[in-house]
Amino acid sequence: MTRGDDPTPGACASTDCSLREALDAAVATPGGDTIVLGSGQYTVTRGTLPVYGEVTIEGEGMAQTRIVGTGNFDLIEVTPLGALTLDGLALSSQRQALKVSSGTALLRFVRVPAGGGTISAIGTSAPAELRVEHAVLGDALGCECGAGSVRIADSTLNSVLVYNGSADLVLDRVEVIGPTPALYGVAFTTSGTATIRNSTIRGHAAPLVLGGSGGDVRIRHTRFVGNTGPLHGSRDGMAWLEDVEFRDNIVDDARLANGAPAVLLAQDETAWRIARALFIGNRGGGGSGPGLIGSTVRVTAGGNLVMSDTTFYDNTFRPEVANAAGHAIGVDTAGDTAVFWLFHATLRAGPFVPDNAVASLLAVRGAAANLRIYNSILDGTCAFASGAGMTQAEGNLEVPGNTCRLPAATNDIDVPPMDLFLGPLADNGGFTRTFLPTRYSPAVDRGVATWCNIAGGVFSRLDQRRYLRPAAGIACDSGAAETAAVSDTLFADDMD
Repeated sequence: MTRGDDPTPGACASTDCSLREALDAAVATPGGDTIVLGSGQYTVTRGTLPVYGEVTIEGEGMAQTRIVGTGNFDLIEVTPLGALTLDGLALSSQRQALKVSSGTALLRFVRVPAGGGTISAIGTSAPAELRVEHAVLGDALGCECGAGSVRIADSTLNSVLVYNGSADLVLDRVEVIGPTPALYGVAFTTSGTATIRNSTIRGHAAPLVLGGSGGDVRIRHTRFVGNTGPLHGSRDGMAWLEDVEFRDNIVDDARLANGAPAVLLAQDETAWRIARALFIGNRGGGGSGPGLIGSTVRVTAGGNLVMSDTTFYDNTFRPEVANAAGHAIGVDTAGDTAVFWLFHATLRAGPFVPDNAVASLLAVRGAAANLRIYNSILDGTCAFASGAGMTQAEGNLEVPGNTCRLPAATNDIDVPPMDLFLGPLADNGGFTRTFLPTRYSPAVDRGVATWCNIAGGVFSRLDQRRYLRPAAGIACDSGAAETAAVSDTLFADDMD
């Protein structure tokens, strides 16, 4: 390029060629074309820049090259069957920064500042494909991709929405970060599959929203931090979360008013499976009214939640909440079955839960609750109402008392707190911190073999750190971490 303004289009001469003229010239040539932009700003004033065919626009870098739209129009549009690569530049627009119509776009080393325009794609006549690598996008990215896909890696985003059709979503090493007015972190409502790995989602009122029906949603090695509302959805399918952390999620005033939990609202249709997780420092809304028990995790009528090898610590309600019940987990059937199963968990109330808390760990309401707890440590209290009870429990320890209604024949109840002998919450290996029992703890070798020796699924032989159970062939421990166990991974960084 030899000029940075947007004159009336003419020929793209070697000494006089604007970006619009270069795009026009690309239409007339067979095969792909590359347009090279130097450092500086390229100002677009004459309307949307259309992209036909295969085009690459190269800049000098996100901080050196800028394409700026100054009117009320979309900045760049990829026309049907077009293919655009943007590399090493920044975009800013009063409307959409990039619009893809049944085409393909790759954004590599691209920055769009907050307020600089959204990225959108629509697959109608053909699938839309979006690829993002090493980018910083300050506004939302949305795709109604048809049968296409969205794949994002090594990037920072404001929000990702993939909806309708059968598109797939893959996020690898991505930070999805608020700020206001962002509502959704990741919203996925297609019949395809979604995979989120090695990522962080923070600062959102709805960090993960699932809808529609279809393939599995799988999340691994991901942290949900500082969000102001829970994960939720009505997707007819499975959501698998493995090696995840939920930390310092505190509902804002709007979600406090409707009693939202801080981390997860498990409702009808979506079946949630959570393994090797840490819930810590979360503060929810709610109370003792119908459907409002459970500050951090709430399972309502028709909900289905199974968790294994998981630690809860210091989760409670916001201080404004009165008559609260279930300071970590609440199960409310309201006449319809709700499933909540817990395997190899360590639940501890923590120092900021009020001394007079009703159910500092778990509250259950309704006779239709299918509640099963196995090989777990319950350091706190439970409460039951409206005919609720424990469906089955084996291999557990309750400290102190027996408010969780564990059968004495198959569990250790009323264990004195001073006799629990758990180490501090610490990095004992794995993705998240754990409470590791000392060799004097009654949790050592207390687990029932039925619930720790079955490989795969929720009955995993791995503890929260991905260490193998049982250690040295001895009976497995109760709780989320196995004393004296060894890792199942070959590399220290847990590489597969």
